[in-house]
Amino acid sequence: MNKTYSYLLILIIIFSCSPAPSEKIYQGKLEELIVGDFSLHLDSLTKGIYNPRVIKDSNKELILTTKAADKFKGWAFIFSDPKTGMEVDRVEIPTEGPQSMKGGIFINIVKSKNQIFLINQYGDIGEYDRDGIQVRLVSAIKDFSKSNEIEIPIARSKISDFRAPFIQLGLNPNSIINWKDRPGPGEMRSEFQTDFKEWILFVNLETQEVSTSNFSIPTGYELFKNDFTATALVGAFDSKRDLYYLGWPGSNEIYVLDGVDLVKKITPSSRVQFNFLPTEVIPWGNNFTVWALPKEASTNLFLMYDEDKDLILKCSKINESEVGETNFERTKHYVLSIYSGDWDPLGEYFFDFESELDLENWLLTSEGLFINKPEQKSEDEYEFYKIDLSRFKN
Repeated sequence: MNKTYSYLLILIIIFSCSPAPSEKIYQGKLEELIVGDFSLHLDSLTKGIYNPRVIKDSNKELILTTKAADKFKGWAFIFSDPKTGMEVDRVEIPTEGPQSMKGGIFINIVKSKNQIFLINQYGDIGEYDRDGIQVRLVSAIKDFSKSNEIEIPIARSKISDFRAPFIQLGLNPNSIINWKDRPGPGEMRSEFQTDFKEWILFVNLETQEVSTSNFSIPTGYELFKNDFTATALVGAFDSKRDLYYLGWPGSNEIYVLDGVDLVKKITPSSRVQFNFLPTEVIPWGNNFTVWALPKEASTNLFLMYDEDKDLILKCSKINESEVGETNFERTKHYVLSIYSGDWDPLGEYFFDFESELDLENWLLTSEGLFINKPEQKSEDEYEFYKIDLSRFKN
């Protein structure tokens, strides 16, 4: 083969496999992808929605939400139709009595109507069936903590998951360091250990073996050590590649994990200039303290993997504008970044929330991505925008 031709062929292969330069990433408005809306029905006892999820039960998609149980003191896991938004089934589990989780329900992981995992504050894992009956109780985390003479700081985290036979939990070393009996407004403080490495914990439910990660925070993340929100990690499981993508609220880096092991770190391409800053502790009224993001600051909100279309979705708040003292009075600016399953950039889509609401809830189904509307006009339903992702499918 001619050497010149071989050289040109190699160049073609290199450039065809390289990620797109950031200046060539398409940027547009989210309105280009919005094709409709969707509403979840709310009954008279449900005033809001928190952390809705999509599960597959016998290969049928259902939307999962939680609320107080009707039959007794406890929790109800509500399963709703993703087309009508109406409740189709529920599982209720008591918080008192022989079927309850002693120590309360700290985390729930729902894989189907017949497989619900509850974790209490002590680290016990209870598995429940569709009748709310506890079929298994595992205390491996508690035993691991005692044998290693360390306290396992289990986090109320959206990265909790079950991938048989493993329960995945996020750990959060952040703790309050101002222990005054009556801290004044703006005086509450927290801190996390910057050398902490056990961010992910796996429990093998078959062997009851426990393993933890051994990786450090991103370079420069020490800046966030007093930020109570900086350890609320985000993530998504890539079912095609059997990898987990872990994101940090205040960093561009994504950690690619195989179980608890760090495979590599990547920085997804983007044309957006993010300005990651720690949140501030500020007074709220006469007695309270809140953690507020500076209006010029950015933060990562979610990572999601669309297994139907082999897409990775990353959403971030870019900043806030206007002169209001709180974000209730300011416009919130967001970007939805869409990548192929190999992290090739496919587009960045911008949108604003001008009302009191932040982007707070999201769902991903085979029909598309759903994000909450900035205004909820009815007490009987919770409204989402429907975002069509079909144009990005390989």
